[in-house]
Parts: sequence; C-alpha cells; structure tokens
Amino acid sequence: MNKNDLKSLKHGTRMIRAASVIDRPVRSHVPPIYQTVNFEYPDVEEGLDIFQGKKSGYVYTRDGNPTTDLFANMAALLEEGEAGIATASGMAAISNAVLTFVKPGDHIVSSSAIYGGTRTWFRDHLNQFDVRTDFVDITDPDAVKSAITENTRILYTEVVGNPNLVVANIRLLAQIAKQHRILLIVDNTFTPPPIILPLTLGAEIVIHSATKYFGGHGDIIGGVIVSSMPRIKEISVTVSKFGGVMSPFNAWLAIRGLKTLNLRLERHNSNALHIATFLSKHSAINKVFYPGLKSHPFHKIAVSQLNGFGGMLAFEVKGGLDAGKKVLSGVRVCSFTVSLGEIDTLIMHPASTSHIGLSQKERESIGVTDGLIRLSVGIENIEDLLGDLENALSLI
Repeated sequence: MNKNDLKSLKHGTRMIRAASVIDRPVRSHVPPIYQTVNFEYPDVEEGLDIFQGKKSGYVYTRDGNPTTDLFANMAALLEEGEAGIATASGMAAISNAVLTFVKPGDHIVSSSAIYGGTRTWFRDHLNQFDVRTDFVDITDPDAVKSAITENTRILYTEVVGNPNLVVANIRLLAQIAKQHRILLIVDNTFTPPPIILPLTLGAEIVIHSATKYFGGHGDIIGGVIVSSMPRIKEISVTVSKFGGVMSPFNAWLAIRGLKTLNLRLERHNSNALHIATFLSKHSAINKVFYPGLKSHPFHKIAVSQLNGFGGMLAFEVKGGLDAGKKVLSGVRVCSFTVSLGEIDTLIMHPASTSHIGLSQKERESIGVTDGLIRLSVGIENIEDLLGDLENALSLI
C-alpha cells in the first residue's frame, strides 16, 4: 500500500495505516521518536545540497523533523489537504497561520463565538501590530459581508463556536471569502474529521489544537495547520522564525492519538447526544446548547454539513453563578478542569475560565452567562455520566 492508496480508505482505517505507509527513513512498524536537535550527513557534498535546498533532508529540528513531519502529514491526510505543519500549541497554529498573511493596516473579520484566548489575541495582541479585527455573528451572512473592507485579508471562524455551539455554514462562508478574495481560516478543533472536512467545502486553511481530540488523553500540547502546499511553505517560514514548533515527543503522542481518533469520536458523539437529550428535559436547566438537538437553532445546518454532532455541549442552569458552583462541586465522575477532547468528561465554567479575559458585556453578548456550564463529553459509560450529572443537579 502506498500514500495514494490510503486516500481510498475510510478515515478510521486511513489513520491506523498512515504511520506505516507515509515515507520514512526507517521502516519500523511503530514510528520512532527522532528526539534530536540536529542531523548528520555522510559527506560535505550531501550536507551542502540539503542546506541549499537542492536535496530533501533535515538540518535543525526547528526547521523540520521526521517525527513532527509525520504527524503533520497524517493530519493533512485526515483533512484531505495537500500538506501540513505541526506547531507548539493550538494558539501557535492560529498565530502563525494569521501572521503569515497579514501586515500592518490589514483587517480581519472573525466570528464572535470563538475560544476566549483566540479572541483576546486578536483584540489585544494582534492589534499592537496595527492589524484590526471586527467580531461578527458568523451565522448572519449579511453581518459578515458588511464587516469586510478593502483591507480585509482573513475571514476566521470555528466550525462550532465556543462555548455555546453556534454552527458556522462553512460552504457559504467559503463563497463569501472567494467573492472578496480573502482567506477563510477554519478552526476545526471541536469537529475533527470525519465529522467535517472544511477544505472540501472551500476553506483555505484548517487549524487544530492537537492538544484536544487529536491527542485525546490530555498529555500533549500541540497544534497543526493544514492547507495547500504553497500556503504551507509560506507558513513554515513563519513557524520556523517565530520558533513555535512542536516537540518530537509530543508529535509522536499525537501520531498515536490519531490512530484511535475515529473510534473515540463515535463514543464522544453518542455520549454527548444522550447527555444533551437528558439535560434538555431536566427541570434545573434553562437551555441546552448542542447542535444534535432539534431544538438547537442551527440544527439543520449541522445536519447538512456534519457527520455526527461532536462531543461538546453547554447548558445553562437556573440560578446563575451560585447554582453553577453547586453543580461543579457536586460532580464525581466528571472532572472540573479546562481543555476538551479528552477521553475523560471535563466540566468547566466559561465565564471564570476560558472567557475570563473578556468583560462581562463581551461575555454576555456571545451568550456566556454566569450560569453557563460547558461539558467536553468523554468516552466513559453513559449510565455513570448521567447518574453523576443527575446527582450534581439535584443539589440546586
């Protein structure tokens, strides 16, 4: 089997076989970790050819490493892109992808329903370089179009917005971006393949926090960017010069994680739908945010473009902050902690964690109320999860 044969396989099989098929200098069944800073050459001529780019090879791990490249290639294969590059974190993936294509005076249009850290970076840090960002309701095409100016270079969104799970219409956004000759960058961390393939719907660049579903076990920090080969070559220069590269060991763990991604996602999806249905009928709950529910305002869009609804959901408890604290203190199976996409079920309070950098007015404008709780649903036994939530909710 060769690399082209992999593309004919389903995603689950593709990721299991990819590590053994993608070209590597050593043909071990499980790929090794190239935990090295630099690389040696058999003679001066070959070394010079590699240094001058006349021959493929490795020089310094900040500029490339067989282990990190294997992970990036697997991510590209998963997303059906031409190439990928691994980064030190999800934020490194976002910042390097954006910084490659903007200059002082440029403008970005971003969904307002994104990870709080990303929004803060756009608002407070990128602005220092005279790159302005306007945040819009990504589900309103007219609002998106109205925000675009002659200086706009990037349209940025998450597929399913953090934390109240608004669903972006990627195909429509791609059409808007193409009409205005701007880049559509999509954060696909919440909904990794095979749930959705943004590049096949017209997105130009896809990013992931590999820390989340790709790794799956809460033991790595990393990111990855997937796009066309020319764009990845541009981005790779930025990654190298800013230095935000993934370590070989983290890349090796991410490779291992990708092998079970498809299997884990099936359980994440199933458990999340069960929990969302349970919560939607509970007397202590005001609202449940999960695109798999027919009551969700973007359920039809989700059905049209998602293969499964993901493992993320949010719900608003009656009683606000005090009630939310009781729920967080009452769980025993769920873990009160940040992050997402792990095999464990993680519960958190966005207003005091992921979105703490935003003002109360900003939080409330995107639906992050004091009573909002976010769940990253794991792969535990569903009966244990339902029982844990029932016990915690009974404390309100």
